[in-house]
Amino acid sequence: MYLKRCKRIPWLEARWIMQQVFSALKYLSEQPEKIIHYDLKPHNILMNRGEIKITDFGLSKIMDPAKTNMELTSQGVGTYWYLPPECFDSSPLISNKVDVWSAGVIFYEMLYGKKPFGHNMPQEKILKDQVITRATSVEFPTKPNVPAETKEFIRKCLEYD
Repeated sequence: MYLKRCKRIPWLEARWIMQQVFSALKYLSEQPEKIIHYDLKPHNILMNRGEIKITDFGLSKIMDPAKTNMELTSQGVGTYWYLPPECFDSSPLISNKVDVWSAGVIFYEMLYGKKPFGHNMPQEKILKDQVITRATSVEFPTKPNVPAETKEFIRKCLEYD
């Protein structure tokens, strides 16, 4: 089952899913040559009997072990709602932190049933209106009730730059 099929996921279940996602991202970042997924989104997270699998590494990047970031060579590729602002710069330098942003967007979306930036907007409009590059802070709906620590965690995942 894709995560995308669910509208909103209860906090405990969403937390369990995200613990697994971050465990997978940690594994990718601990490799001798760090791996950046670069297209992390609900559609690329499969769940079977409570266990998640991250799929579709078609846009992934492998970092030079001697560097902390790399130039993005496939700019304009990816799913805009889940890409951090730095991916929209004219000469973007990225690191595995792009996946942290994407995971923060996914966590928010699981809890609130909508994307934190550009929800229901076409990708062309997101790019034209610079929705993501102007996303300097995240707002949280009042419902459902989500622990303050979770909101703070999401806020840290979605820190600009």
